[in-house]
Parts: sequence; C-alpha cells; structure tokens
Amino acid sequence: MASNGNTKGGDNLYLTTMDTIDPKTVCLDLEGEENDMNGSDKQTWVKWPILFERASGSWWNPKFDSHILEREQWEKSFPQTRRRFRDILFIILVSCLAWSVFFGIRQNAHWLDFLIGSLILLFLIALILGFTFTKFYKRFYLLTSIVLSVLLCGGILAQFLYSNSLVSTVGTFTASIEVLFMMYTVIPMPLFMSIGLGVTHSILYEVLVAVRNEHMQQPIFIIGKALLHLCVHVMGIHIFLMSQVGQRSTFWKIGQSVMAQRELKNEKRIKEKMIHSLMPPSVAQEVMASRQDKEQNPDEDSRSKKRNSRSKNVKGEIIFRPFNMNTMDNVSILFADIVGFTKMSSNKTAAHLVGLLNDLFGRFDSLCTNSGCEKISTLGDCYYCVSGCPQSREDHATCCVEMGLGMITAIKEFDRDNNESVNMRVGVHTGTVLCGIVGRQRFKFDVWSNDVTLANTMESSGLPGKVHISEASLSFLNREDYDLDEGPDVQDNRTYKVLIEEYDTSKSTYAVRHTEEQKVIKTYFINGYKNETTKEDDEGVDPTSSNQPGADSGTGHAEGNPDDLDETSEKHRLSNHFESKSSDVNGITRNLLGRRSVSDISLEQDNGKIESLVIVDPSLHIKNGSAVRTGDTKLTNETKESSTIKYKKEEETRDSEHGKYMNDKQIIKLINEDSTNQEFFYKPPINVLTLAFSIPGMETDYRDHYLEDTQNQHTVSSPRYQALLEIIVSFIVFFITSLCCFLIFERQIPWILVFLISFILEVLCLVQAFTDVKYQEKKGDVCHSCTHLMSGWFFRNLTGAVVTSIPVVAIYSNLSCEIAVNRFSQDHFFCYCIVMAILHYCNFTMISSWVKSIVASLAGIVILVLLYVQLCIFESTPEMNPIINGSFGYSNTTDISITTMVTTLAAGATQVPPLFSGSHPLQFEIILDIIILLILVFFLNREFEISYRLSYHGDTQASANKQQMQLNKEQADWLLHNIIPKHVSEQLKGENCQYSKNHKDVGVIFAAIVNFNEFYDESYEGGREYLRVLNELVSDYEDLLNQYRFKDVEKIKTITSTFMAASGLNTQSRMENKHPHAHLFALLEFSIEMQEVVKRFNESLFNFDFILNIGYNHGEVTAGVIGTTKLLYDIWGDTVNISSRMYSTGVKDRIQVPEASLQLLEEMFEFEYRGTIQVKGKGDMKTYLLKGKKDDAHWE
Repeated sequence: MASNGNTKGGDNLYLTTMDTIDPKTVCLDLEGEENDMNGSDKQTWVKWPILFERASGSWWNPKFDSHILEREQWEKSFPQTRRRFRDILFIILVSCLAWSVFFGIRQNAHWLDFLIGSLILLFLIALILGFTFTKFYKRFYLLTSIVLSVLLCGGILAQFLYSNSLVSTVGTFTASIEVLFMMYTVIPMPLFMSIGLGVTHSILYEVLVAVRNEHMQQPIFIIGKALLHLCVHVMGIHIFLMSQVGQRSTFWKIGQSVMAQRELKNEKRIKEKMIHSLMPPSVAQEVMASRQDKEQNPDEDSRSKKRNSRSKNVKGEIIFRPFNMNTMDNVSILFADIVGFTKMSSNKTAAHLVGLLNDLFGRFDSLCTNSGCEKISTLGDCYYCVSGCPQSREDHATCCVEMGLGMITAIKEFDRDNNESVNMRVGVHTGTVLCGIVGRQRFKFDVWSNDVTLANTMESSGLPGKVHISEASLSFLNREDYDLDEGPDVQDNRTYKVLIEEYDTSKSTYAVRHTEEQKVIKTYFINGYKNETTKEDDEGVDPTSSNQPGADSGTGHAEGNPDDLDETSEKHRLSNHFESKSSDVNGITRNLLGRRSVSDISLEQDNGKIESLVIVDPSLHIKNGSAVRTGDTKLTNETKESSTIKYKKEEETRDSEHGKYMNDKQIIKLINEDSTNQEFFYKPPINVLTLAFSIPGMETDYRDHYLEDTQNQHTVSSPRYQALLEIIVSFIVFFITSLCCFLIFERQIPWILVFLISFILEVLCLVQAFTDVKYQEKKGDVCHSCTHLMSGWFFRNLTGAVVTSIPVVAIYSNLSCEIAVNRFSQDHFFCYCIVMAILHYCNFTMISSWVKSIVASLAGIVILVLLYVQLCIFESTPEMNPIINGSFGYSNTTDISITTMVTTLAAGATQVPPLFSGSHPLQFEIILDIIILLILVFFLNREFEISYRLSYHGDTQASANKQQMQLNKEQADWLLHNIIPKHVSEQLKGENCQYSKNHKDVGVIFAAIVNFNEFYDESYEGGREYLRVLNELVSDYEDLLNQYRFKDVEKIKTITSTFMAASGLNTQSRMENKHPHAHLFALLEFSIEMQEVVKRFNESLFNFDFILNIGYNHGEVTAGVIGTTKLLYDIWGDTVNISSRMYSTGVKDRIQVPEASLQLLEEMFEFEYRGTIQVKGKGDMKTYLLKGKKDDAHWE
C-alpha cells in the first residue's frame, strides 16, 4: 500500500486586495492633533460621534471627506432625489387643482382672482414638472428648487394683498408649514438656503398676519406663533440632516457591499486555489461539510475524548469518526523521480535548492494541468500524480503517459536554462485506488492501494529518460502511437492474502497476521512517440548515464545498491511498498517510503553548506551579494533622527491619504461596473404597497434587527443614535407645544394631568434612548429579556405611536368651551397647534410609515369631527363679526374669529357661528387643509421608511458579504494551515515567494505502526476499513496537539502509518517558554502520550495489537516550502535522518534516542542504555531507551 508525504499548494497563498476603510473607525481621530489640544478637549471631542463614515466633520453641511465620493454619491442619489421632487410636484399640482375647485365653488369676493392665481401657479408647477424630465434639470436643479420655493412662498403671501381673503389664517398657516417642510425634505437645496428661505418666509408671513389681524397683534399670540414656526424649523432641520446623513451612509454601505462582494470573489478564488492545492474540489466539499458538521455536532470530539481517556475501555468497543474514502477503478498512477538530484543539491544552499525545485515543479504543474492529471504530492524530488481520479475519464492512461513524456522534455529544458545535468525516471501503472483523506490536521488528498505501490515500483525500477509502464497501463493505450521496448518483470505486490490467527504464548493472546503468494507482471518502456527518436546528446543529457534500472546519473553510487541495505528497516518496513533499499530520503528510509533515493534533498552529506533564506523584506538591500537590513543602521545625529521621524510621519500621512483616494476610486469603479448596484439607489427590493422587503427572510430579519447596524455603531447614522436624536427633537417639540398651551390656553386639570404623564413618558423615552447608546451592552447583561422586549418591532412601533401622538394629545386635552368664546382667536391657534402636531408624525423615521400615517389620520379625523359636532352651547354676541348682506364674505381684520351661533339679525344680516359649533363656514376649507396635510405626511413617511429600509438593506448586504468573505477566509486559512504552519504562512504573502530557514535545537520524532503492513488487506472492501482504523489512530495523535502543553509540537506529515512531528520550529513560541529546552521536553512527553493512545486503541480493538516504534532526535534542521501549485512544508537535515534511523532500528513499543539528545533530556526523563547501533553515514551510535518521566519533572 503506497503512501505519500504532506502536500499542498496554490499559486498565490494570499491574493492581496485593496483594504477597505474600517467602518468601525467612526469617532474623530485626534491622535494627529495630540499637540494642538489639551486632554479635556480631546476627551470631549472623542466622545462626540461623527455624522457618518468618512464624514468631513461639518454638521451644517454634511459631506464626505473625499470630493470624489461626494460627487459620486450625488450622482447615484440624484435619480432618487429627482423622483421625490417629481412626486412632490405632482402633489402640489393636485393641491392647486383642489384649491381651484374650492375657489370656483365658493365664488366669494375676489374668487375669480384667487382662481386665476391658483391656475397660474398650477401651470407654472406643471412647467417645472415637465422640466425635470429634460436633461437640463440635472444642471439647473438648484435654480429650479429656488424658483419653486419662491413661487410657493409668494403664492401664500400674495393673498394678503386682499383685505377680504378667501383663505383663512388656518389655511395659510397650514400651507406655510407644508412649504417649509417641503423645502427641508424633498426640494433639493443646501441647508443654509432652506433655512434662509424658510426663516424669511416665516417672518414675512407672521408680520403680514399680524398686520391684517388685530387680534393676532398681542405679544403672547406672536410669541406662540413664533414658537410654532420654531418647532417646524427644528423638525425640518433634523429631517434634512438625517436625510443627508442617511443618503451618504447608504452610499457608503452600498460601496462597502460591492467592495465586500469583490473581496468575496477574491476570497472564493483564494479558497478554490487552496482547495485545489490540497485536494480536488469535489473532495473538499465533503471535507468542508464534515467540518461544519463538526462545529454543529461537537459530540464527535466527545466520543474521541472518551476513547482517549485513561479510563478502562471495553474490549472491541470503538466509535469511529466520519471518514471520507472512495474506491475508484481504472485509475492511472504516475511516479517520477529526478535522477542526479543528489549531485545537483550537494553544492547549493537551501534557498537555491528551493528555487530550483519550485522552477522545475512549476513546469511539471503546468504539464499536469494541461495533460488532464491530478497532482497528488511531491516527496522531496519525487513528483506524484494520477489520472481518472477523483473524476473518471477514459483516457487516463494516455494522460499519464503524455505527462511522463512531457516531464522528460521539461527537465531537458530545465537543464539548458539552469546549466544542470539531471534527468527523469517515470513509472506508470493502472489499477484500483482508494482516494480520500486520513487525519484531520496537516492532511492532504491522497490515494492508497497496492496498485499505487506498484506504480512506485515501476518508477524505481525504470530507466532515466523513459516512461516505465505496466501491462495493465498498456492495455489502455494505443500501441501504434508509441515506441515501445519490453522491460524487466516486476514483482506483483497485489497478492492474495489469507488472514490467520496466531497464538502468542508470551501474552497468552491471539494475534492476526497474513500469508500471501508471490507473482510477477510484465512491463514496458516508452521511448517516445513512434517515428520520433530522442536526442539526449542534443538535449544536454549526460551520455554516460547508466542504462541499468535504478541507476542515478550524477551520483557516486547506484540507487538500490545492496550495500545500502538497512536490515532493521527491512525487518520493519512500512506497508507493502517496493522492497528495494536506498539511502535516507528527507529523513525517511526507503522501507518507509517504499521507494526513493538519497536524492531527496539529502542534507546528511553536507549539512554545513545549508544557509538560511531570508524572506523578502522591503528593508533589505543586496550589497556585494549580502543581505543588509538598512533599518538596522542607526543615525548618530539627533537632528537627523528627528528629521527622519518627521519625514516618515509625513510619508505615512501621504500614503494614508493616497490609500484612501485609491480606495474611493475602487469603490466608485465597482459600483459603476454593475448596473444593479446603480439601480439599488432608487429601486430598493421592497413591495410598492406595504414597503416590506421582497427578499425572502429579510423582512423578518429587519423587524428583529432593525436597530442594529453592523458597520456604524458610533455614528449619527446608526439606528440607536438616530433614535436618540428623534427622541430629543420630539422632546423639544413637546416642550414648545406645552409652552404654547400654557401661554395661550387656560390651565385646566385635564391638561395638567396630560402634561405630567406626557412629560414622564418623554423623559423615560429619552433615558431609554440614551442608555441604548451609552450602555447598550450593560443593559443587555442586566436584563436581556427586557432589552429584547423594548427593542422588538411591535413594542417599538407601539411606543413610537404613543410618543409621536403626545403633542397631539397634549393639544386636544386643552380643548374646552372657553376656547370658543375667547376673543383672542384661541380656536384658530388651537388649529395651528394641531396642524403642527400632525407634522410631528414625520419625525420618527424608524417606525412603520403605515403606523404613523394611520395615527396621523386619526388625529386629523378628530379635528374634522370636532368641526362638525357642537360641543358647547354659547350665548349670542351679535356685535361681533357680522356677515354683511347675508353673504359669507369676511374681513381679514377679524379672520371670522366668531364665537356665537348663527343668528338672524335685523336688516338681513347674520352672525357667524363659532368655529367648533358644527356649522362654521370654514369647515370645508379646514377639511381641504387637513386632507392635503395628511397626503404630505403620508408621502414623507413613506419616503423616510424607504430610505431607512434602503440603508438597512445596504448594511445587511455588506454584512452578509463580509461574513461570507470571513467564512471563506477562515476556511482558506484552515486549509492553508493544514499544509503550512501559521508562523510560516504569514511570511508567504507574495507570489512565487520562497521560504527556507535554518532552525537550531529542533526536536524530531518518527512514530510508526511497524506491523500495519501485516494488518492491511484489500480483500475486504478494498482495504477501506483498514484505512478507517488508520484514520482513527492519526486523528487521536492529532487531538493531542490541541493541548496547550504541546503548543510547540507540530505535525509535519504522515506517510502510511508513520507519523512525523517536530518541535521548536516556531521561534516566537519558543521564546515564551521559561525553560530553553521546554519544546524538546514537550515533544518527548508527546511521544509518551502517543504510546498511551496506541495502548488505549489496542484495548478498543479485538484481537489486534499495534506496535508503535518511536525514534527521537534533536539538532539543526532546514524548514522549507516546496511547490508552486501544491505546496509542501517539510524539514530536512541530519537531525531528520537520524531520527528516522532511531525509529527504524528501535525496539518494540519503545522510544529510542541518541546520546546527544540524552544529555539534554535526562534532566526531566529517565533512560536506560540500549547499546551501539550502526547508522548509515554516521557509523556506530550509542542509543538509549526511555523509561519514563521523572516524578519532579516540571518545565512549564
């Protein structure tokens, strides 16, 4: 059964993308101004939130701090702004039409003038509406808004030209505050212009009203009207600011969303590269699914922990982990080895060697992709791939042969390019494989079977420059296409095994072993394509290369030489690999790999020549061939130091500004690339009628999390800050309204009670909103259920409806019979207050527009009902406001402030009834006023909710994309760290970046189940269940690595049933240890725990007794990353080779160490002398066997 080393890769470990500006950095950054302000001022400003992300800092003119962002935001929001402007123009048109009909029906004095005036205004509004559909509107939108505002204000003020106006002050006041509100909300103008025009109109209007109405010239009445106008301006400014903030916040969220989408695509690409570097995508999906299942079902770990516990296990009781392993037939396997690599590597540094391997393997990787093969692994200088797995294909054998011939050609080109003289020996076999993953850490996709081992044998028994194939592979090829020669017969390891039980007298137990037959298979050499001869001399191949199988040109000895036999490793060889012997390969003897030669970067010949590769660093400069770190040069002159520091700060500032500029341009580019992103600004995914999200599930999420903002927790644009501002404005409106009521109306008991209750509610809401902003997390900790209830959708809308209704209820509570008879027009002032209070329903933007509009409609209906119901019986006062000649014409000097019932007077004159008498002539006008006002309120509420939902949608989309991006990144990191340690992967962020580094005092172990070969048999489910058992063992080993005491220990790879680990490769982790050799002690303790794992495992399996031999050594190693598309992190050196010898020459179920390691380890552990053993290349070595850990040993 074949096995391979750790492998993995990807063209780019990290595909760097432009970083987005962190949305969490939302408070003013004053670090650069630390010298310009004192601590108290800094503390004050830091706590004050900015308007939105990337705001310029101006509250009165909300803009981005980037002119390109501001310009693009205006471009993208303009369609929405124009649509709203058109909608309000249409509402104004309808209003003008309604007033025209009203004037036509009334036909009082000057009715024709008013009718003509309203029709002229209607015509002008229609012209403006038509102008918005032209291309010139975008250029002259501001001028258009000014013209419209002047027209509307002028139309309202023009009625004061007549002494007998057809419109009462109730109607003109309603129209005035409607125009003011429109200037702040839907007529696009800067804030200063809206305030200027609005305040000017308010002053002119109130002056003209006071001039025309003597009862409104009282100071208290003027103050009351001024306070009502102040309320309107406060609400208008608040809505203007929040609209501007919301637009920019939404733009930024959409920008972040598209950036997140771009990042998501990149992360997906990285993930796909990582996946393909480890395994085929189809296999990776199963691995990812099992990982998610593991996160959702932690019972799996508990089962493994139960088996690994020290409690007594029931014999035969074992619960296996999920295991993905598939059997595939008709799969061709290719092994290729570099002939002459030992000589090539003998005089090169580790850095140079890694570069050469990456160059060569990069060529092979391209061939592998183009020829339809799946790369599996690289083992030192051995390349290993398959075809027909994991996806079946009929031309699998042809693909592998084409790959082999291409590799031979590629290495000739490599020789020419690098002035080398190496060649390729390729072996191909076709058969059945088990493909999947063993283990859960540092794993890789691999294939297992006796046919894989046979393919390995085909390579090791082949000839340089030729493809050695089996008879099985030839049966899938067209003989006429290739130049074939017969090859030597090769031993067939696919023998029939018989499982027998053998009684062990020493243990009084039965053991399981196999007996097997011996066969041979025919093989063939492919020299190339027919009618094509190879020209080795022309291609630079050494003509003196041996033609004997196993010869290694460029080396001083032949591979497979019987002199290199290791009798102990022959006795305990792993799996059922080809049994030829060789020198150490990457610390693994041939009997461990079942193949290979010393050419696997064997560093035991000249370890002293290996040099560390310094990772590419911007601060490194090459001078005279040496790496010099310029940052280490110290300036002795203090002035130069300060100048350098200042220059660096200025440079960092410029870089930061440039980074922002480039980031902004990238956002704009991404938004403009996709038309759906542009439509998003004016076509939100909501239902036109209900405004509910049309995306499934989003409406529920919105109602559950509408107060949450994942990006802008500390900006004014965040929902909680926005809610606080709305409560503050509501409190101001309530305070001003209450002040007006106290000034104008009588202080009656109902009003006093309502005021106290309303004041308490406002204060409670203010405290709730403030604590939501200031102490949100603490509130959740104290009473999570209370916080959840108060922030719930229905509770929020219910309380919102109550709070928005407080001003209306407060005003209605002042209604009494005294208002009707008061000669200072209290009844009209009552109507002014109601109109202003109805507009207050536009203040809360996060409450459902339907809820606000329905409650506002109820408030309007109440005033209309009061106009039609006679609440009080009043005495007649015929001296007031006579209606001349029985007509309904009236003078603006009294504004029909009538407080008596209709009475027939002498000479045909009549008395005007009270406003709330049920028969006042202003009923119809006020009905029209209230209806138009409610239409405006409904329209504004709808637009505000659309804007808020648009902002929420942008936030959720960006958040979802970022979460998915983070998930993909975590999965990519998880995959990456399963091939390359984290401390190494952080240094491999560039393309084609090479890594190799020397480490001193590194501990290395090889732990092998030496009798697994006897256990493995393909006659039962193709050997799948035996690999399941191996997977359990390896996973149990890996579970130990999660313990903190083994933080310095890391798995290197598994080869069949051999587990390789090392400690001390993470320099940072080593520095945190109290004892300088703590990592070496931890590795030996880890080895002891591995023995315990096998012991408990044997107790769980019936009639099987695995034997674990462990070899330990420490010393200097070279760690490096090999590969371009499938990376392999590995370590090399004498230390590794000797550690391998310690296991292969070891004693059953014992840990063997050399004398050099003993001198360090005996401080914490007890050993016994084993004797002297022969180690190839090192001669006789004294070795020791571990007895156990000392009782007082402690190094943590």
